[in-house]
Amino acid sequence: MMQLIPMAALLATGLFGEIFGDLRLGDKYLGATDIELTCGTEVVAAKTDSAGSFRIAAKGSGKCTVTVSYDKQKASLAIVVFDKPARYRFVLESKDGKYLLKRV
Repeated sequence: MMQLIPMAALLATGLFGEIFGDLRLGDKYLGATDIELTCGTEVVAAKTDSAGSFRIAAKGSGKCTVTVSYDKQKASLAIVVFDKPARYRFVLESKDGKYLLKRV
């Protein structure tokens, strides 16, 4: 019965997965940069704040994709979203003129 209460709270809020963290390009934190979390058919769009930090909550969990839009390019990375908030630190790297998104 005790496990039903937290699940009921999640159902009431509609949130099942949340990620937070920061985004960098080399040593520079990327502020006001578009970032999306795609879990199944749900796409949640956000922007990093002025310090490169982000927080995105989605109704889905499990295998998801994070996509960053920077300098007219998009870079994506598969991640796992859990039922509890998880920290992800991302870095964009340039290779052969294209950006790659990686975890730090």
